[in-house]
Amino acid sequence: MKNRKSPVGQYILDGLGDTEEAYDYVQNLLPLIGEVILFFNSLEFDLDEVICENISDRTDHKGLLVLHNMMYATKVDLYERFRSEELRQCGWEIPAFAGVISHLRECGTLRNRVVHANWQHTDEEGYTHVRFKIGKQGLEHELVQFSIESLEQIIEKIIDTRNAIDSFEEELGEKQREQELEISAGRTRG
Repeated sequence: MKNRKSPVGQYILDGLGDTEEAYDYVQNLLPLIGEVILFFNSLEFDLDEVICENISDRTDHKGLLVLHNMMYATKVDLYERFRSEELRQCGWEIPAFAGVISHLRECGTLRNRVVHANWQHTDEEGYTHVRFKIGKQGLEHELVQFSIESLEQIIEKIIDTRNAIDSFEEELGEKQREQELEISAGRTRG
């Protein structure tokens, strides 16, 4: 995805596209916008499941009470704290963990760009307003050039992140089982 900035004029819509071609352009993207939302919601649900299990392996109820009305970025932070502390306490290194956290954050950013984009004001090049920014030039529109390819890449990133969480959690589970076996074997010998 290409980004660019445009100064905000006297009015909020100054500098934003609003052409008939834009409507047709966005119409072609609608199915993919829906897929981004669908797959992101599945990713967030996966994250909820892992956090709930970390809070209690007997019920998800307590975890759901904690997660109720929690924003996605806060869930990522909570997941990172739980897993970082567990890895630290056990002295385990799982290099993939940092990547999982980075990808979770990136997926949140990408999802926000898609969901909060002002699709009705897409210019003829496909640049769409995603947010306002205060930059060196003052108040600016941040514009992203969405395309079929870029939306497909976002979907792929979300799916890859879901798979990365699964892989990380499997590796962590294997380490936990190995540790339990070692503890059990130590008790048997003692």
